[in-house]
Amino acid sequence: MGLIVRRSAPEWTPDYQSEPAFRHITGADSAARSENMRGLLGVPLRVADRVIGALFACKRQERAFTETEIALLSALAAHAAIAIENVRSLERDRDTVARLEAVNAELSQRTNELEQILQWDRTLTQVVLLGAGVQRLVQEVAQLSRQPAYFVLDESALPVDLMPHADDVAAAVRELRAGGKDHVARHGVLAQRVAAAGEMLGALLSLGAEQPTTRLLLERAAPAIALSLAEERAAGEATRRARDAFLVDLLTHPAATEQDERRQLRLAGLNPDTTYCIAVATAAGPDTSIRTALETLPLPSGTVAAEYGSRALAVIPAKDSASVQSVFTSGPLDATIGIAEPARGAKALAHAYVEAQQTVDVLDTLGRAGEVSSARGLGIYRILLSHMAREHLDELTEAQLGPLMAEQSKRGVPLLETLSEYLAHGRHHSATASSLGVHVNTLYQRLDAIDRLLGPDWRDPDKALDLQVLMRLRRTADLLGARTR
Repeated sequence: MGLIVRRSAPEWTPDYQSEPAFRHITGADSAARSENMRGLLGVPLRVADRVIGALFACKRQERAFTETEIALLSALAAHAAIAIENVRSLERDRDTVARLEAVNAELSQRTNELEQILQWDRTLTQVVLLGAGVQRLVQEVAQLSRQPAYFVLDESALPVDLMPHADDVAAAVRELRAGGKDHVARHGVLAQRVAAAGEMLGALLSLGAEQPTTRLLLERAAPAIALSLAEERAAGEATRRARDAFLVDLLTHPAATEQDERRQLRLAGLNPDTTYCIAVATAAGPDTSIRTALETLPLPSGTVAAEYGSRALAVIPAKDSASVQSVFTSGPLDATIGIAEPARGAKALAHAYVEAQQTVDVLDTLGRAGEVSSARGLGIYRILLSHMAREHLDELTEAQLGPLMAEQSKRGVPLLETLSEYLAHGRHHSATASSLGVHVNTLYQRLDAIDRLLGPDWRDPDKALDLQVLMRLRRTADLLGARTR
């Protein structure tokens, strides 16, 4: 057969078994012997210029084939080749049709899925544009999937309906938060990650048998829910900032007329006929959100909080500052808080706001960061809250310590510090000299200068106490002035 195909021409022999020109193959020779084949004629099966095989005629006796017989077999081979090629073409066409039908079925399925996705997108987009919110979107997901759907911010606060699946839901949400996956399926709970700008906002859940269309629906709904959450956050932030601005405007620029005052109070969320205490808080430690921390405290209903610069403030319905102070000391709050006495009306609240701010400044100046105090609780340091009192303190300082300050300025010798340390160390010379970092003889020289400038009466216990208190108040007032300038 190989010879016929290579030459593309008829080949024959009167005795195949003894023909040396033909290539003898064990299998073919065995078949020829079993059938006692002798004479053999083979012609090519030709289609156009291609040879696709060979057609054979054989005889059990030796035989020489004539030209007519060769022509006849060649004609039969031509018809056979066409028939074989037609069958092969039909088989190829059938395979092609089957593949096309499979592709068409897949295309039809994808088209249906795309139409379904477009319909879902139109429905969800319409809900977002109407501003219906996250809950309405979740209801649409449940209706489209014909399965219960929920949205949860985290695993710590689940709806009552999810409690039978609490363990699976919690595990799924934790797995989503761990990263690397956008959806998780656990025992009839399908969870889809809802995120924006890399931040996980929550999880969209579907309960029931997992279907490919359900997962696809959750994937399409997640961006719409993220967008709705972002809009709600933005609206809440805008409302909060507006409320903050109204409250700060009330406390820093109170209206001139009673009618405008009442309108200003209402815009700030306050009742014009209610008495309030104002608290001002500043962070005592790094990376502390005071506003967020204030909102976690059990403050009375009607409390309005705001941020102003680096501080937070709260206007709290109360008739005494002690009750407000007890609220702030009841929980862990890493902040320094000053509380003003109760006030009513815009102008009174503005004065109270200044008092609360000054109270915080005094606490910080005294090194009492992290404490909570009312203005009344400052004790003798409350004098620093009054402008008139500070002026009187300046006059008193000049009268009692003026000569000492003048000499210190003239000679550059720290006489005020020496006097303060000497009294603070109970008039012990060695301890005072050690604290000042000077020799004890130097201390004696400075004390002699103080005696000369103030007179020996300053050593009297009552007089010494007055000077010690005066210097401490003066030092605190200087620090407070430096902080508020």
